[in-house]
Amino acid sequence: MSSTAPHRASCRCGKAWHGACHRAGAMKSGPPFVHRTGSEPWLHAPKMLSGTAYCADWFVCANNVRMTAAPEPAALEDLSGQVWDVLPEVARDVLAGVLGEVPSYRELSAEMIGRDLPRAAEANLRLFLRSLAERRAPRADELSELIAVAVRRARDGIPLDTVLSVYHHGAVAAWNSVAATVTTPQQREQLLAAVPYVLGYLGAVTPGVAGAYLRERQDLHWEQREAKRAVAQALVHGTPADLLAERFGISLDGGFQVLVFRVAEPATGGTRPVLRIVQSEIDAVSGRALSTVERGGGVLLVPVAEGESATALDTFVTRVAQGIGARAVAGLALAASVDGIPAAAEEAGEIARLAFQLGRPAAVYRMADLALQYQLARPGPARTWLLTLLDPLRDQPHLLDALRALLANDYNRQQAAAALVVHRNTLNYRLNRIATLTGYDPNRPDHAQLFAAALTACDLDATE
Repeated sequence: MSSTAPHRASCRCGKAWHGACHRAGAMKSGPPFVHRTGSEPWLHAPKMLSGTAYCADWFVCANNVRMTAAPEPAALEDLSGQVWDVLPEVARDVLAGVLGEVPSYRELSAEMIGRDLPRAAEANLRLFLRSLAERRAPRADELSELIAVAVRRARDGIPLDTVLSVYHHGAVAAWNSVAATVTTPQQREQLLAAVPYVLGYLGAVTPGVAGAYLRERQDLHWEQREAKRAVAQALVHGTPADLLAERFGISLDGGFQVLVFRVAEPATGGTRPVLRIVQSEIDAVSGRALSTVERGGGVLLVPVAEGESATALDTFVTRVAQGIGARAVAGLALAASVDGIPAAAEEAGEIARLAFQLGRPAAVYRMADLALQYQLARPGPARTWLLTLLDPLRDQPHLLDALRALLANDYNRQQAAAALVVHRNTLNYRLNRIATLTGYDPNRPDHAQLFAAALTACDLDATE
């Protein structure tokens, strides 16, 4: 059937198709239905069955209402006035409908349910009725009260999809409330004529509410993150942070795992992408973690009560390294309370520095992993003596290479020679030469330990 052809068939309801249908001649599949009397519910879609053709505007045809392309302004004004007269009752129906469909709203405080939500329902209805009477969409300046409600819901932590669903549940409840009072065909026609304005109202309100909600959540997230950064910075430096922590609901009870991490400069990209990647991975570790992040690294304070495993923290460092495409290492120390955080941060920071300077792979290192290196990094006569032990070899790099190969291969000369791509006899000659020049024989276990410590001290000295 052509969409421009006049209606000449009969709808399954038994009535002739009227030429005013705005989707003339369209056919769909559905059940036959009957006209309803004024005392029965109407404008409710029948339960779908199969195999029966019906008019695309069955809801109009079923109620014997003629749709008009452009409703008279007086009709919309009359409808607006009728609803104004029963606005408190409609608002109560809206509130009941929302509370019945949205469980999280039932969990709001008694004050909100008894005062704030009824006010919001009436404000929505008043704004809609004004725009309906004037046949226009609500203006941006008229949405300020609704936006304020969305901001409050954002601060309450209610999800955005729930906040937006409230407007649709409220619209359905308001429609049903008004429809229940309609008894004449003229009133029904007025109500149907308001459908485009209902949709237009929702189309104007929901984007404004969503935008305000998202901006508020971003502000809250930024504010909370800045508070965590300030608290972390204060704790690391040993300055008071109790008042700020209390203001933002940050618990400082119990101990903290203090993680200090370092990241290498990525080959490509600027600082901002690195900071975003690092912050994203911090958020994945724990929602209660406190952190301060800067170019080249940062500090992460994880409450011991969170029970984060070593694997989770190792994963943090590994994922940061993968995300930025550069090396990352971290040092970890435990603080039994907030008072111990400065010392733990200093220890973890030194471990991270050693791991970074010694070229260790991406991981979390503890004191047990780098205890010798940690001690050798401390200034003193022992470190000075170890550095002088290698002085005779500094202008003979092939001898230093032989020494490193022997230590790297657990004193296995065959493997060390293969690593150097030389004959084993050549390696033996070089090791003997080292003994002659330094007075200490790398073939002896006790002397080999001295050489290992000396090489570590040398590497640390070269990077400082």
